[in-house]
Amino acid sequence: MHGLPHTVESWHGVGLTDRGLVRTSNQDAFVILNECGVWIVADGMGGRAGGDIASRLTIDGLAAVLPQYLGTCMSRSTEIHSRTTLLHQVIDMSNEAVRAEASRRPELLGMGTTLVILMILPHPEPTALLAHVGDSRAYCLRSGVLTQMTRDHSFVEESLRDGRLTPAEARDHPLRHMLTRAVGAEIEVEAEITTHALAPQDLLLLCTDGLTKMLPDRVIRDILSQHAASLSQMCRTLINEANARGGEDNTTVVLVRNALTTSPQER
Repeated sequence: MHGLPHTVESWHGVGLTDRGLVRTSNQDAFVILNECGVWIVADGMGGRAGGDIASRLTIDGLAAVLPQYLGTCMSRSTEIHSRTTLLHQVIDMSNEAVRAEASRRPELLGMGTTLVILMILPHPEPTALLAHVGDSRAYCLRSGVLTQMTRDHSFVEESLRDGRLTPAEARDHPLRHMLTRAVGAEIEVEAEITTHALAPQDLLLLCTDGLTKMLPDRVIRDILSQHAASLSQMCRTLINEANARGGEDNTTVVLVRNALTTSPQER
């Protein structure tokens, strides 16, 4: 890197995961691929056999294949299209891998995982390419405003969007954690892929629902607005606060921002 503002290496991420105070195991997994401009979070389906295996199998598989694919030359004019196609392909591969493992080991039948992948494309302007399945989320903090960049693939969220439930009904609905999509749950998986223009000061958050079940968005915003804090400090503060409010699930957070806006010791 030669000090240019629009390189993949400009964006740097840090992650942290915690079992929480109630669960006996951690079914979350994440990977940081700063050199590739890729960050991934997965949450094995809670209460289902093999959730930890599904998330780890998915993360390990993606961490192995994405650097190989991204090492190939792609035309800038078709970069978003090429990367979108790539994301669909590798998520399909993950789906097949989880289902194959469940077929090989019947005790794992029914396992699955959520997935959220952030890929930053530096040219011609920095762009976030997001792929997600399930209810793990991506957020962007910009100028003090926290925006949810993904839509949960869950019964309650889809019922809210369709007008079948009111926000009050959704809040305590008995099926509020039931997913409508998950990697490994069906023969085919439909990932939702979106693009978002980035500003230099943006702070991006990937997280599992262990965070969002415990903390309202305003609390997440306030923690992420602590400009003097490093990414590592903010990750720890988010998880500590989720545990202080009950820690009912595993919690995983990954934070990504433009490294050119911070000093190395602040990361």
